[in-house]
Amino acid sequence: MKKLWLDLGNTRLKYWIVDNDTIIAHDAKEHLKAPNELLLGLLGTLASFEPEFVGISSVLGDKINTAINKTLQGFNVPFEFAKVNANHPLLTSHYDPNQLGVDRWLQMLGVVDRTKKQCVVGCGTALTIDLIEHGTHLGGYILPNVYMQRHALYAGTQQIAVKAGRFDSTELGRTTFDAVNHGVLFGVVGAVRAVRADYPDFEITLTGGGADMINVQFGGELDIETELLLAGLRRYFA
Repeated sequence: MKKLWLDLGNTRLKYWIVDNDTIIAHDAKEHLKAPNELLLGLLGTLASFEPEFVGISSVLGDKINTAINKTLQGFNVPFEFAKVNANHPLLTSHYDPNQLGVDRWLQMLGVVDRTKKQCVVGCGTALTIDLIEHGTHLGGYILPNVYMQRHALYAGTQQIAVKAGRFDSTELGRTTFDAVNHGVLFGVVGAVRAVRADYPDFEITLTGGGADMINVQFGGELDIETELLLAGLRRYFA
C-alpha cells in the first residue's frame, strides 16, 4: 500500500512516498510562507505515485491547516492530521499534551526505544531538546536557532550590524563579525553540551536541517537521523 507522509514545518514542506514502508520518493522544499500554494503545485507529482493514504504533521496553525484540508479534499485520497497522544503505547509524556508541539512529539516517536534513555535534539527553526526515559518523555527545552539569535542581535542593537556569515566555529571571535557568528553557535552547542553533561547516560540523536552543523562541533560523534519527524508519522499511522 502506497502512503504519503507530509511534514508542514515553519519553513519547509517535506514528504515521503512509501510503498509497504519502503521510501520510493522524497523531497524537501522551502515554502516561503505559502505552504498551501506549494502543495497545490506539487499535487500532480504526488498524484502520479497514486498514494492511498496521506498522513500529515503541521505546525502552521488553524487558518493554514484549514486551507491545506481543503486542498487535500480535492486530492480524493483519505488523509488525517497527526495529533499528540500523551498515552501512546510507545511514547508517554509528563508534558501537557496541549502545550507539546506535534513536530517535537513525532520526532521523539520516530526514534523512541523503551529499552533506552534518549535525548532528541531538533535542529530546525528552533532548537528543541527532549529527554525520554524508557519511553516516557520527561520534558525538554526550546531555544532560538543560530539564525534567530543573530537576527535578534541585528534587529535589537544599534552597533551589531552582523546579518550574514557562516556558523562553523566556536573559537573566540576577534572581530564583531566573528564574535556574533561564533557566539551564537557557541550558545547552541553549549546547550547540547550541558544536557550531555547533566544526563550522561542518555543517547543523543540530532535531527533537522542544522544537525550536521552542530555535530561538527562534537567531532561527528553524535547520531544523526535527518528525518525523524517523517519516521514518526510512519509510526503514528502504523
